[in-house]
Amino acid sequence: MSFLKGITPRGYLVMVLASFGALLFGFDNGWWGTVLGEQTFLCDYGGEVTVKGVTSCNLSTSQQSAGSGVQSAGVMIGCALAMYINNIIGRKRTIVLTGLISIVGIVIEMTSAVGSHARFGQFVAGKIINSIAMGLAANVVPIYLSETSVSSARGFVINMYQSIQIIGVIVAAGCVYAVSTRTDRSAYLIPMGVQAVAPGLILLVTPLLVESPRWLVWVGRHEEAIKAANALFATETNGFDAADYCGKLAIAFEEEHNVEKGSGWADVFRMPDLRRMLIAIGIQALQQAQGSSYMNSYVVSFLQGTGVTNVFPVIMGLYSLYYVAVCTGYFLPDMFGRRPILIWTSVFCATTLIIIAIITTAVTNPSEATQKASIALIFLWEFSFGVQSPLIWIVTAESAPTRNREKVLGMATFWGFGVSLLITFVAPYMQDAGYGNLGSKIGFIWGAFSIINIFYVFYFVPEMKGFSLEQLDYLFEHKVATRKFKGYHFDDDVLATGTVEEATLEGGDKEKEAAV
Repeated sequence: MSFLKGITPRGYLVMVLASFGALLFGFDNGWWGTVLGEQTFLCDYGGEVTVKGVTSCNLSTSQQSAGSGVQSAGVMIGCALAMYINNIIGRKRTIVLTGLISIVGIVIEMTSAVGSHARFGQFVAGKIINSIAMGLAANVVPIYLSETSVSSARGFVINMYQSIQIIGVIVAAGCVYAVSTRTDRSAYLIPMGVQAVAPGLILLVTPLLVESPRWLVWVGRHEEAIKAANALFATETNGFDAADYCGKLAIAFEEEHNVEKGSGWADVFRMPDLRRMLIAIGIQALQQAQGSSYMNSYVVSFLQGTGVTNVFPVIMGLYSLYYVAVCTGYFLPDMFGRRPILIWTSVFCATTLIIIAIITTAVTNPSEATQKASIALIFLWEFSFGVQSPLIWIVTAESAPTRNREKVLGMATFWGFGVSLLITFVAPYMQDAGYGNLGSKIGFIWGAFSIINIFYVFYFVPEMKGFSLEQLDYLFEHKVATRKFKGYHFDDDVLATGTVEEATLEGGDKEKEAAV
């Protein structure tokens, strides 16, 4: 595949190892979203409830809200910290810090079961700490991957983060499923403990990573940058010139840094950085609003609302299909671009969820055929959303400018998980009997946000496929219209030099020289 040209064996290894940070998200989402259907956990941390003469255990609505919501709250704290930590200590050390914080949180979670009774408050505290590590990972890993990849394969590289995250989801959910019939505390302590695999791997493989050459250039460590670039991109036959590459990065950085003389918070709220930040915030927030955070936390409740009784096999099938869909992110974004995939998957997601909501509204006592139809539509939604998911992180990473990279990405993930926090806290009250009692009719809401996403992408998200991060800085700086990005071409692989064709800069002709 032509878009993979330039990825070296060492570069590919670094990409895989750095993406282990995504396992933090995967394990947490996988085990928590699934364990809400496991009776041993529900009995130890929740309480007994009797419905129509049948007694079972469950978490209260407030416990469900807190247990799911604290993940987003912790991630938001991690995102806020990442804006500074990422820039001060670098990408590699931030990854190490992420692993250490995660281990502390997991230990607190597991020890909440020690003693005569389980302590839900302590469990939530550990979950918050672990989620802070997830927030750091959500920032540093996409930044690191985008900065250490060639522009033609940036979508492929960043998608590794998403696909490894889903591997974590599947493994964690599988662990819950495997031990779900146990009646002692091992039924949930084993899945809790499996979470520690992620930070353990992070600490184990980080010494094999190289620091981001771009970050090293930005902090003035040019000799180290050249060594890092050589390690990532040079082979015995490709003739890669690390000194020239880092020199171009330095030129582009100086040019970008000197524009408006600012790289602080005030600059983030001025054009063009404000435009880029709003693109990144919008794409992150709308992902959550389309049902991502809801399905991660309450997929058991949603399935039960459509009439499904044996949820574990269905959940495993959904996660496995989602992984297959996410793997399309290795080639579709770099082959067909970002915009068309985002738009058409949103169309499909809206259609399937709204049909599910209509079915559950029209049929109060679902027959077996109705249940099968609902399950089929959920699987179709899961696949479509899985195809879309890699694009969210690709577009977010590409939207962040050189001079305020950490701040813009941090703000985007902060507000994206802020929307997730709102949804996970409010959703139980919207769907549970005794409150909103929407059940699976809540799909009307998520489907409506998919429709909003269609228009948002069409009018605000430009096509960023194939451009280097420095060339994207140039295009945004020159106020190129959203739907005109695709027509620009540059002679150099890194710098915005050469003839720009098929489009015009502000006030320019059909062809115009694009000097740096």
